[in-house]
Parts: sequence; C-alpha cells; structure tokens
Amino acid sequence: MKKILASLLISLAFAAGQPALAQNAPAPEHTAAIKELMDAMNYRTMMTALMQQMVQTLPEMMRNTAEQSISDNPRLDATGRRAALLAMEADLPKAVSTMQQVLLSPELMDEIMAEMIPLYARHFTVDEMRQIANFYRTPVGQKSLREMPQLMTEGMQIGEKVIGPRVRKAIESLKN
Repeated sequence: MKKILASLLISLAFAAGQPALAQNAPAPEHTAAIKELMDAMNYRTMMTALMQQMVQTLPEMMRNTAEQSISDNPRLDATGRRAALLAMEADLPKAVSTMQQVLLSPELMDEIMAEMIPLYARHFTVDEMRQIANFYRTPVGQKSLREMPQLMTEGMQIGEKVIGPRVRKAIESLKN
C-alpha cells in the first residue's frame, strides 16, 4: 500500500504541474495587479473547491490504482492478491485521510497562490490582468468562475475516459 500511495503522490505532483522556472520577482505593480486579478477570480475559493472535489474522488481513485497494481503484480498468486486487497482496504482510510490533509491545507493554497504570481507575470501585462479582472467582476465572469471547478473536474474525468484506455493499452504492449 505504501508503494501505491507513493505512486499516487508522484502522479498527483506531476498532474499539478512542473515547478516554476527560476525567475526574478515581478515588479510591485505587477504583483498588485496579479493579486487584484486573483481576488476578482475568487482564486482561493475556486482552488479550494477544486481540491475539495478532488478529495471526494480520492477513495475511489486510490482504490482503483491499488487494485490495478495488485492485479498486475506477477509475483502474487490468487491468495497473495486477496491478502494484498484486504491489506489495501485496511490501509486505505488512513491513506485517504493523509491525502485529504495535504490537499486541503491552507498552507498549500498560500504556496500555490505565491507560485502563481510569477506565472501570471510572465504571461500577462499589468493592463491585461486588470482587463481580465474587470471581466471576472461581470455576471458572466462570475458565472464562469462558479462553473470552473465543476468543468475542470468533469474535464479530467473525460480525459481519463479518453486517455486511460490508450495508456493502459500502451502499458500492456510494453509488458509483451
């Protein structure tokens, strides 16, 4: 189970993105515009909602990953698989709880938001960020923000549905 949890943590780290490139801190005016944009976007609330939705899918996702890993383990016979599945089910609540604590930590949100400042500074001018912030203050902008976590969750599910079978097929072909 520890190997499976470690694999899941690594997968989540890659899914969350790669570390930001080393860079100079944005100018104070840029930083202020980015914070204004994040405020208009309700960024913290939106990211927290996204993390909460992710946390709701954790038990099933972790169980599926563990079951697949156990099923694919050539060193396990039927008895070993049953024992591994029982052990996984016993360990799963603690693993899920640990992941929930990590993903719902306020410190995680603070760190993500701090890392987003240089990202936005690389891609948008101060004026562009102010224009985007103005859009997000409109009714349509607010609706897009309210719907975004659900859209992202459903989009990830669609991605898994479309990509998952291809990845599993590719992995299977590598085993042969």
